[in-house]
Amino acid sequence: MEKLKFKSVMFAMVLALLISCIPLNGFAEEDSLSKNIQKVKTLFKIGEEYEHFNKHQYDVFNGKNITNLSWSGQNRHISVDVDEEGNIIGYWKSEYSTDKNPRIYKFPKITKEQGEKAAKDFIKKLYPDILDKIKSRDEDELYSTYRKDNLREYGYSFMRIENDILFNENNVYIGVDNQTGEVTSFSINWENDLVFTDLKGIISKEEAKKVYKNNIDLELLYKIKETDKDIKPYLGYNILDTDKTVDAKTKDILSTSYKSMYSIYGPISYQSMENMSIEEESKLIDSKKIISRKEAGEKILDTFKLGEEYEVNSHKLKGNKEKDIYIWEVMVMKQVGNHGSGTSATINAKTGEIIDFSDPGSWGTDEEKAKYSKEELLEKAKEIIKNNSPEKYNEVEYIEDENEDLIYGENNISNFLFIRKVNGVKVENNGFRIALSNVTGSVLSYNYNWSDLEFESPNNLIEKDKAKEILLEDRELDLEYQIENKDKEKKNIKLVYDFRDKYLAVDAKEAGVIDNRKELGEKLAIKKYKDIENSFAKNQIQKLQNYIYLFQEDEFKPKQEITQKEFFQLLAQTKDIYYIYEDQNRIYERFIHEGILKEEEKNMEAKVN
Repeated sequence: MEKLKFKSVMFAMVLALLISCIPLNGFAEEDSLSKNIQKVKTLFKIGEEYEHFNKHQYDVFNGKNITNLSWSGQNRHISVDVDEEGNIIGYWKSEYSTDKNPRIYKFPKITKEQGEKAAKDFIKKLYPDILDKIKSRDEDELYSTYRKDNLREYGYSFMRIENDILFNENNVYIGVDNQTGEVTSFSINWENDLVFTDLKGIISKEEAKKVYKNNIDLELLYKIKETDKDIKPYLGYNILDTDKTVDAKTKDILSTSYKSMYSIYGPISYQSMENMSIEEESKLIDSKKIISRKEAGEKILDTFKLGEEYEVNSHKLKGNKEKDIYIWEVMVMKQVGNHGSGTSATINAKTGEIIDFSDPGSWGTDEEKAKYSKEELLEKAKEIIKNNSPEKYNEVEYIEDENEDLIYGENNISNFLFIRKVNGVKVENNGFRIALSNVTGSVLSYNYNWSDLEFESPNNLIEKDKAKEILLEDRELDLEYQIENKDKEKKNIKLVYDFRDKYLAVDAKEAGVIDNRKELGEKLAIKKYKDIENSFAKNQIQKLQNYIYLFQEDEFKPKQEITQKEFFQLLAQTKDIYYIYEDQNRIYERFIHEGILKEEEKNMEAKVN
């Protein structure tokens, strides 16, 4: 019996020692998470109607760990992001409709001012101490072009202000439902313990402009501008080192702003295309004008050496008969077990050149160890261009992307940019951009653009110094707080003068500033229709213009019958479909897919009663 008692005592002592040795971190984390969950439920009044709950963690680019909490119920969902300190940094609430009960967007019941009050009340509830440190920034000013309100919500951007000076890197964005006045989205980027220098002893804007002018360099490029009828290339001077700013106290040139790089994106010529019928497709293939479906699919699979788990799922031929341009849209699928994903690749149907491609299944390799060096991948990228566009390969120059480490460095991706050159001058948005996996060596994305415009010779150009004068004339530098690029982690905040219009170009022959924002603003701005003054619907037409793009010209034609395509361009916007005037075919595709219209009912110029 004594032996048994002794064993029991020994067991209890060992158990106590073992328990005392278990780390408390796990318990502390669970306890903290439980408190955060309860805090969020109380704060946002999440009740029993949200019957499903889920949570997961993820890392953001600055190394911080974020916990996402989400609740869902019948046709409703709430998602909240909480950082390591328990701060709510993101909130999204949605009530989604079904096919049987679709949401119809209506005119707002609350004003923009009422929505802004709701936004500020929400901020006050979460971050009461920052209300006197933020400033609402008008979206027209923020994007430097005209923007409309939409029929779903009002959006509000708030920037951090210290000593009445803007600090762009800390900001708040809020969306407010314009029917109910309820906040539907919220995100904040805010840092504490930052040091902002005072404004004593700073130089003037004129002094800063002289320093800036003497320390920036310009680059000559072939650029594109819109004319009344078409687009045309021109020789323009761009600021080369857009990251440069002037220290407002020392006059030193700093690197605090974003360093812009060349970009390759979709060509304008491939927009506004119609779906080709099977009959038209057959004629084009039989006449050898375009490659066949099979050839288009094989081109994708062979060029990027896609394995057996990849297959071509569908083809679609689109074209612009007037311009004699045709493309194949090829759906590529990757199937792994019971899971599959797909992406649409685009091929020039006449030349067989691949325009763009994105691998549907090779992006999740960032945690694996790199097996290929950048030099090896660069050679692969060159080979792909040679095989796809051999003649064009001799007209491009490889450009090292200075932002690559910032964008791709932690994701095991190498990005390569090849810019076209004509007469020894780089051509904007012409060339190739290829991203490859450091782990597998496979192509993750491929983008190509090549203009068929005629480029004038680079003769009789103004000098760079003259271009600088033109660019800076009548333009001020803005005083801002910005973080020095070389000390991003240390948060070394500088008071600097930055040139807001650094992305404008100077025509190297005409000696004038080319500002596409002006043309875009005029194109999208509210028109003052000259023929609605005596219309019974004048007020309604003007009200509609705050939310929907109407018609391009200065006449609304209120007594004229509306055509099918005009009616659909208005209807599309009430269904939250992004709309541009030139893209009628995309709207029709969407409406036919959703069953709003039958294929045989398509008649753009038909009158709607």
